[in-house]
Amino acid sequence: MSYLYSHFLDLENYKGISMNTALLNNATHNYFAQKNMKDFGEIFIEKLPKHFENLKVSERIIDTNQKMEPISTPIENIEMIQETMLQVLMDPITVHAQANAEKTFQAFLDKSKTDVGLLKFFNGWNETHKTTSLVSAKIIMRLAADAVLIKDVELKDYLITMANMHEVAKDDFGLGHKGHDGMYVYMTSAFDAFAWIENQYKVKECNDFSQFLYDVGISKYKSPLRSTEYSNSILEAMMVSVSSELWNGREYNYLAQFIESKLISYKPELSDNLIEFRYAKGYVLGHAGEIENRHGLHALVAATVFAKSRNIPFDLNKLKEIMLNYNYRVGLAFEALYNALTT
Repeated sequence: MSYLYSHFLDLENYKGISMNTALLNNATHNYFAQKNMKDFGEIFIEKLPKHFENLKVSERIIDTNQKMEPISTPIENIEMIQETMLQVLMDPITVHAQANAEKTFQAFLDKSKTDVGLLKFFNGWNETHKTTSLVSAKIIMRLAADAVLIKDVELKDYLITMANMHEVAKDDFGLGHKGHDGMYVYMTSAFDAFAWIENQYKVKECNDFSQFLYDVGISKYKSPLRSTEYSNSILEAMMVSVSSELWNGREYNYLAQFIESKLISYKPELSDNLIEFRYAKGYVLGHAGEIENRHGLHALVAATVFAKSRNIPFDLNKLKEIMLNYNYRVGLAFEALYNALTT
């Protein structure tokens, strides 16, 4: 369970089951002053040095008498990374993609009834959020399969890479709690959108996007382990993971500003059932705050360490190219979602 999601559960429990919905909405509004996706991106990039300073692989109890302290990995050239991310954020490709996402969410918020457009939105939006299973998890699987062949001199960097990729995926896969994906059904059910999963509501551009993710996840996987093309395919997949998580950080934070009031307006009876309300908003709030951004930084650490272990360059220009390519593709998916909602 994410920190922000547990924060809201604690807030509700503290106020009691009779907590007034208006108070809850005020609490949410105070946490998220209304911002656009670009605003969220700028705030994150400005604080990047502090985020890296706080980024650690979790502590672990090894046995009854021994505990592993949290592990951090020093990152070089943070100012250059900041500059690269700012260039991506300000690039017309990203600006256009974020505009598509924002107008799509506004069209979703304007919906007053469940119709074909809303069902297509939920189906297609789900397809845009498959990076964990189609990219990050496949990176972990490929690294795990290769681990038996890794030499002792490479092992430390290899393990650090794996540990950071674990941090990218563990929330979505629900290690220790129900995964984020399990929350999606609670949200769609609150909108009476039970049929969203049916094939008839697929959005081609969104399925094309998830196919792109799948292709990234398996690219060059049969190439020789020591080949440059294999190493580059892993590194580029990690960069796609970075791209996705940082995009998601802006996307979910944007929608989190509105989701509670939308749910209450759509289904007023949720204000009298805080447990159901909690589950309905959990998918969005469970991904909000710094959750996705932190995943993106863990993927970035994994990529830099992996590149070092394979003696290949970690090229910030390549990262920029991949991030812009991701943003272009996800922007097309959101444009199709907007058309589905408004046609």
